[in-house]
Amino acid sequence: MTAMKIASALLLTAGLATTAMPAHAADNGTVSLVLGVKGSPFYQALQCGAMARADELGLDLSVSAPDQFAADSQIPVVNAVTATAPDAAVIVPTDMQALVQPMKELAGRGTKVLTVDQTLADTSFIETQVLTDNEEGGKLAADAMAKLIGEKGKVMVITQPPGSLAQDARTAGFEEEIAKYPDIEYLGPQYQSDDPQKAAEIVTSTLSAHPDLAAIFSTNDQGAIGAITGLRQAGAVGKVKMVAYDAASAEVAALKNGAIQALIAQNPKAEGEAAMDAAAALINGETLDKVTMTEIVTITADQPELADKYEYIADCM
Repeated sequence: MTAMKIASALLLTAGLATTAMPAHAADNGTVSLVLGVKGSPFYQALQCGAMARADELGLDLSVSAPDQFAADSQIPVVNAVTATAPDAAVIVPTDMQALVQPMKELAGRGTKVLTVDQTLADTSFIETQVLTDNEEGGKLAADAMAKLIGEKGKVMVITQPPGSLAQDARTAGFEEEIAKYPDIEYLGPQYQSDDPQKAAEIVTSTLSAHPDLAAIFSTNDQGAIGAITGLRQAGAVGKVKMVAYDAASAEVAALKNGAIQALIAQNPKAEGEAAMDAAAALINGETLDKVTMTEIVTITADQPELADKYEYIADCM
């Protein structure tokens, strides 16, 4: 299957529910999927999409994930995959630098290596990357936020520590776009490592220093969940506008109850499906484009049906 066909299939399947399937199938090749972290609604939904498509394609799929979204937690998982020598490996690299060497070793053993959701600083040995335009997502967040606050006031970002290419790109896109609004004062980013409690603490301490804070952008679901807790503790839900990446169930509920005003949603199931299409093509000896792009959409509080469509649901578990 060509990259163009993969992208077309992705658009056709975007937003459609997928029934639960077993994690392995027939004998058309072995594929290992390494997620970014256990327990993430996004990665669970991606896994469900991958499992269903692998079953359709007759791929023998195994799935693993580290306990934390961090290189030191993920590298042993990648090394374990290397030891099994699958035909293809689909990996969400948690650090764009630290995962280069272990993933390069995997490729050196003859495994076709591709990335999904995140990617690496060195992609010379990567067959293809299944990605969303994270920088564009950050720009969408900035524009949505500016509209919510009347293009004036103090704003901040809660994100991952530098190293995650996707998270870094979301922040960079936001910063580039928010600079176009002269009456918005950007307070800069603060960091949490998939730790809602840390995100809550960031919000409460920022509000102590800046009680006139107008809005927050969280670059992932865990930061958003924690930020909402911090806003509740400070009695600032609704007063401080919230824009969040992802559409985890907790975020969709918060959009509907007024704690979040806008979501920047991806389609993780479709990403999982596209990754399996790409893996199957590589196993069959086909050459793919270096990047396969997937969709991203802004969802506002007056679009509950759209939120339901893009909600990250792991219906195979």
